[in-house]
Amino acid sequence: MATGLSGLLATFVGLAGGRVPSGGEIVPSKPGNSPELGAGDALTVVTWNIHYGGGPTLARGRGQSEAEVYGYLDAIAQEIKGWDADIVALQEVDRRAIRSYDVDQLRWLQEATGLKHAVWTPTWDANWVPHPGLKPSEHIGRVLSGQVVLSRFPLAGDRHVRLPQPKANGAIYNAFYLHRHLTEVTAQLGPDHSLRLVNAHLEAFDDKNRLEHARQATTLMQDAGPLSLLLGDMNCTPPEAKVRRAFEDEPETDMSSDNTIGLLRGIPGIQEVVPADVYAADERAWFTFPAHKPNRRLDYIFHGEGLKLLSADVPQMTNPPSDHLPVVGRGLVPINIEDGNQFDARVDPGGTIGVP
Repeated sequence: MATGLSGLLATFVGLAGGRVPSGGEIVPSKPGNSPELGAGDALTVVTWNIHYGGGPTLARGRGQSEAEVYGYLDAIAQEIKGWDADIVALQEVDRRAIRSYDVDQLRWLQEATGLKHAVWTPTWDANWVPHPGLKPSEHIGRVLSGQVVLSRFPLAGDRHVRLPQPKANGAIYNAFYLHRHLTEVTAQLGPDHSLRLVNAHLEAFDDKNRLEHARQATTLMQDAGPLSLLLGDMNCTPPEAKVRRAFEDEPETDMSSDNTIGLLRGIPGIQEVVPADVYAADERAWFTFPAHKPNRRLDYIFHGEGLKLLSADVPQMTNPPSDHLPVVGRGLVPINIEDGNQFDARVDPGGTIGVP
């Protein structure tokens, strides 16, 4: 009998379980001229976990109507357009999923924002995810989801780095669990210079696994150069946060000894858009999660020393269209490049912070 049950379970896992996502792609854009960054021009960069158009709810699985999903996606697109964003790193973007009514959110947002260049990395590809409850009508179900970079500038040289799943989950759980990735891609800002960026979505529920993800991101950024960005949902509070455990929405979470952000801050040649002292002076201004009642910071933008930051903020939203708030780096100005990528040392690359 046990053998029969094991066989049935194995069959179910095989039929319903997830596939290991492979590859990723530069999504073909519509023909047309692409802009070039001129001398003194600034970049506006955004990172945002959009919660698959599911809105601010923390409930897992399904629960939003089709009209609500489209409404949230439209609100996300309008915010991005309102910031006049040049490069946007998105996490939790569905392209074919029951929970979001089979909307190809990459193509939808590409069209709605006017950012015609995109790169796609699949992170979750499953025939059926039987979670979170016993009712199939509430399951996540069939899902294809991942990470997206939208850009005003052409993208090239994409690399998709699959990160390990938590060993503590066990093989059966991991068969239905997502495969987090790092997306590395180059934005061609003009004929003479380009920007290397990494879109990250690190482990949320396993500290040991998240640290391994951070180490791999650190390795990937070692040779990224002065014109570089590391941005995304790092799923960890900064070490100077006053509260790092027992959150109202997740009382079981404990990040008090987690050094994920410390590792990322230690990458040579990059700095955060929100310095530790600025964050500590007014933590609430930088909280990004949960969006409807934020109590911690999980989302970050790091930039290379070849970019001068003018300001950064976490836009406050009365009716947030996701469970995360975005982080916006405004006026990331490439230091003048002259005579074969020589940087003008007269410009202070540190820049200033505009506190909202």
